[in-house]
Formats: sequence, C-alpha cells, structure tokens
Amino acid sequence: MPDNENNKPSKSSHWEQEFLEQDDAHIKTAQVRYRCPKCDSLLKLKEGANGAFWGCESYPTCDYTANNEAGKPVRAKRFLCPACQSPLRKRAFKDNVFWGCSSYPDCKVTVEDGSGTPSSTKKYPCRSCGHYLVRKKSRNGYFWGCITYPDCTNTLNDDKGLPVLRKKR
Repeated sequence: MPDNENNKPSKSSHWEQEFLEQDDAHIKTAQVRYRCPKCDSLLKLKEGANGAFWGCESYPTCDYTANNEAGKPVRAKRFLCPACQSPLRKRAFKDNVFWGCSSYPDCKVTVEDGSGTPSSTKKYPCRSCGHYLVRKKSRNGYFWGCITYPDCTNTLNDDKGLPVLRKKR
C-alpha cells in the first residue's frame, strides 16, 4: 500500500489541475521591470523615429535612455574624445563617415570610423607640438593631422593607413 500513497496526486496538484481545466484560466509569464539608474523610476519601452528604445517614465524630469536589444535595455557604449574627454558622436558628410567631438567648435577633433566605432589607431607623436596625429579623410584622400588642429597644422601623408614620416633635417 505504500506505493499507492506515492502515486496519489497531492492536494496542491489537484487544485492546480482544476485551475488549468477552467475555460477562462490564463497563465502568463511575469513581466520584468527595469529601473532607471539615474532616478530609480521605471523604464518604459517606447517607439522613436529610429526604432524602439527604453526611456525613463519620469521624462522630462529624467532624460535617461537606453537601446533596445532583445527586449532589454542596454546602454549604448560611449567613446571619449582623446583630446578633451567629451563624448564622440558619429557624423556623416557626403560619403565620409567619421566621429567628431561633441564639444565642437571648441574641440575640433575627428576620428576615422572603423566599422561603426571610432578607429583605434596607434598613436604617432606630432613633431611640432608633442601631441599626436590622427588619420583624417579629405577630398584628396587620407592624411594624418595633429589632434590639436587648428592650433597646430602639422600634417603627414598617408600610406596604407600609416603616416609617411618625413626625415628630420
């Protein structure tokens, strides 16, 4: 008889079965809520001109936003200007895509785009002022210019992604 007792449905499973047999019973997954890291309010999935994104429900008091990746809020990766540490923003001019400093016109640093992120190039020192050179694109092709432009206008030609160093006289 002990085997019969083990095969009997327990009281809780009996009630679960009865609940599931009801016509109007609906089981849904729990809704996940995300908190704003700035103000601790809830984040809401919103639709914008560039697609879905997560925004704080306390907007306009709190302006926190995050990208929507697989139904979860993911903060976009920020890239900082090598000269002034302000955020870099992706820009486009004609067919040229590049990253420019958000402090423009105070800081005129631009960095070449490398597959959707600022290209991380090896630092080459500027022989005129001691800062470093970055690869830039002009209508005549690529060249290397000083990061402190327009204060320093030192440039070097480009050869397959590397600066062509001039010999010191």
